[in-house]
Amino acid sequence: MKNRLNNSIKSIGICCIFAAVISLVLVSCNKKPAETAAVSVVTSSFPCYDAARAVLGKTAGKSFSLKLLVKPGTEIHSYDPSPADIIAVQNSSVFIYVGGDSDEWVRNVLSGVAKDTAHEPNCIKLMDFVQTVDEAEIGDEAEDHEEEGEEAEQDEHVWTSPENEIKIINAVCGALCSAADSAGLSELKESLIKNAGSYCAQIGKVAEEIKAAVDSAEEKYIVMADRFPLRYFADYYGLGYSAAFAGCSTAVEASTATIARLIDEVKTRRLPAVFYIELSNHKIADTVSEAAGVPEYMLYSVQNIAKNDFDDGATWISLMKKNAETLKKGLR
Repeated sequence: MKNRLNNSIKSIGICCIFAAVISLVLVSCNKKPAETAAVSVVTSSFPCYDAARAVLGKTAGKSFSLKLLVKPGTEIHSYDPSPADIIAVQNSSVFIYVGGDSDEWVRNVLSGVAKDTAHEPNCIKLMDFVQTVDEAEIGDEAEDHEEEGEEAEQDEHVWTSPENEIKIINAVCGALCSAADSAGLSELKESLIKNAGSYCAQIGKVAEEIKAAVDSAEEKYIVMADRFPLRYFADYYGLGYSAAFAGCSTAVEASTATIARLIDEVKTRRLPAVFYIELSNHKIADTVSEAAGVPEYMLYSVQNIAKNDFDDGATWISLMKKNAETLKKGLR
């Protein structure tokens, strides 16, 4: 009796498991597949993401998806794509990247896409749409490169100039409009173009705010006690500059000579402040600030931003507006 009861229980258990499996299969078959966007837009870093987001606006609805690979708050120069990131690039309709030192990984990924898949995304390289300049050779690193006979790299931080940013927005708009055509969404092009025009108008306004701050200064010069990814910004507004390192430098510790040079610049020019960039530990700025007896302020390069800024919806426009206010305080 006991054996029969145990066998019955086992039979019932097996039947229940089988029924459960069948139920799951039926549910899975009846479940609607998740909707996917007709156009997938993948961006390497925040400047690319911000440009695409501005053009897409709220009019694209579910027709476009937008993905940022380099997460907010992370060091962009040490980014290494995950397998999921590589798949996202492979499957994208449009892939937007800068094209400089921080995007060295892109070359390998795109060559892999060409070999492994029939589908190739429309790739937009920001540096192709503007006039680039050599990255500024600064301090100890400049001397090292001269001794080694190295040629200067092209400065990748092209978006920091308002003129360049407008060219970037227009290039991204063109790519997204082409993608809309290919996906049978030509009716969205008018909205994309309108969004791009609106953003470019805002860029023009904030550019004037910064220009007014610079023009009102007696000494149009900044000391950046940090990396200097603001070469295009400085050139556009006619700002002279001195810095601890070049924009894509991997150095984190400044030599005594470099710190002494920056302190001397602040004192000699009677500058009211010293600057550092976002996501910096600003230790060099702390040292220079204390020694020179001036406050330190942050200038946004917009290469990447803090997670809280990202979550708050920060844009190129909002961050450059903060730069305008900072320069009013930090220029003499």
